Amino acid sequence: MTVVHRRSILTGLATIAAMPLAGQVHAQAPVPQTNEAIIRELYRVAEGDSLNADTFVSLFADDGYFLDVSSGQKWTGQEIREPVLGLISAYPDMHRELLKFYSTADDVVVVELKLQGTHQGDLPLPDGVLRATGKTFDAPCCDVWQLTDGKVKSFHCYNNLVATLRS
Repeated sequence: MTVVHRRSILTGLATIAAMPLAGQVHAQAPVPQTNEAIIRELYRVAEGDSLNADTFVSLFADDGYFLDVSSGQKWTGQEIREPVLGLISAYPDMHRELLKFYSTADDVVVVELKLQGTHQGDLPLPDGVLRATGKTFDAPCCDVWQLTDGKVKSFHCYNNLVATLRS
């Protein structure tokens, strides 16, 4: 009788050991990113020390655009990389200090931030080239992002960086 009892315990343990762990029974579904997380990733890949223009562009919708409100310049498609690369070539130590995020129910994210760095390279502008000044800057900025299905539909950047550097 003891042998039968041991065998049933061993059989039961073998059955339990063959079963997957509870955490491994179901595949984990990817956690959807919030609009704020997507925007934070865009800022991260636009920084001087972690620049990745391809990732920046990939986070925009096919018909998405980037508008620099102060200059009136607008970029779409693969052109969206141009202002990011241009800023880093003029300001290789470019940093964005993210101050406050405001998210709305209709997929709009507004960000208050400061643009910080040193003007070490020439900056092409619609009215000519702003030669490197060597000046450090800490310019206030406000960005308005509209997202659709986790992709940027529009990005309006309100800044006064060029005026700050010209003064």
